Amino acid sequence: MNRWGKVILAIACVMIIGTGYWYHLVSSYESELGTENTFVLFDDESTVSNGTNDSLFAMEFDRGSDQLEWAFTTISLTQGDNVYDCTLGGLTSVQQQSGKVQTKLNADGQTFTVSVDATSESSFTKFTLGNMTESTTSDFSLRFSKTDIFLGEQMSWLLVEDIDFQQLNEVPTGNFSNDTSSRLEWYEYDLSTHRVEPHDQIYILDDGSTIYKLQFLNYYNKDDESRHITFLVSWLSGESNAAISDPNLVQTSPCIIIDDDLTWSPSESIKIHENGFQICQINCQLQVAVTYENTEVKGAKSIDLD
Repeated sequence: MNRWGKVILAIACVMIIGTGYWYHLVSSYESELGTENTFVLFDDESTVSNGTNDSLFAMEFDRGSDQLEWAFTTISLTQGDNVYDCTLGGLTSVQQQSGKVQTKLNADGQTFTVSVDATSESSFTKFTLGNMTESTTSDFSLRFSKTDIFLGEQMSWLLVEDIDFQQLNEVPTGNFSNDTSSRLEWYEYDLSTHRVEPHDQIYILDDGSTIYKLQFLNYYNKDDESRHITFLVSWLSGESNAAISDPNLVQTSPCIIIDDDLTWSPSESIKIHENGFQICQINCQLQVAVTYENTEVKGAKSIDLD
C-alpha cells in the first residue's frame, strides 16, 4: 500500500472510531433529572373501612440519599380506572383534556409542572401564568416554538442563579428588565450528546399584578421526543394565583400526604390518608406511582390493603 493509501486508511479508521464513540455517548445518555432513590410501601397502620378518612399506608425509601422536594414531586394512586393524586395541602389538578399545554399541581399544592408542545415551526404555543393554561389571545405570558421562548410584552423579568427553587420564597433584590424582544437564553446545547440542556437558573416573572418563579426542566417528553418543554412555576408575591381557585383546573385532592416539612428525606416515613373521599373499602389493591422532576421514581408498584 502506498503512502497516500495508508493516510486514507488511517483517516477512515479515525472516523469510524469517532462515529462509534459519538453513537455510544448518544445511545447511553442518561438524564440528570429524577432520583436514584427507590421506595417501599407498608400497610401495618392501615385502617381500611367504608369511611372516607382512612389511613391507607406508609412509604419510605429503601435506597438512595436524595432529599425530594415536594415542589418537584407527585404521588398518585390507581384502582381500576380511577386515578387519585395525593398532595400535602389538599388540592390537586383536574384531569385535563388533550391540548398543547398540560398543567399539573405538584405534591406541595403550590407548584405547577407545565408541559408545552412547542413542535410547530410556523406558529407559537402561547401560555398565560395567571390561569396556567394555553392562551389564544395577545395577552399571554410566554410563547414557545422549538427552542425559542419569548415573554409577552407586558412581562418584566429577573434572572437568579445559585439558589434552589424551593428555597426561593421571596422576591430577590435586583432590577427587573422590560426587554421582551429577545428570546430567553434558557439552555445550552451539548455537542457530545446533541441534546438541549436547560440552565440551572430561575426566572422571576412579573405580569403587573403577580410575581412568579419559573425554572425550566426539560426539552424532551417521556418518550424522549424533542420540542416538548417542561417547567416548574409557582406564586412568589402579589395577587394570589388565580389558577389555585379555578375549579376547572384545581380540585380537592382525594388523598393527603402526611409530612411536616417541604421535603421527603431518606430517613423518614410518610403516610397516605384518604381526604374525605372513599378510595378503598374493606379491602383493595392500589397501584402507586411517584415522580420527581417529572421523572418516574422506582419502587413498589402496588400494595394490598385489608
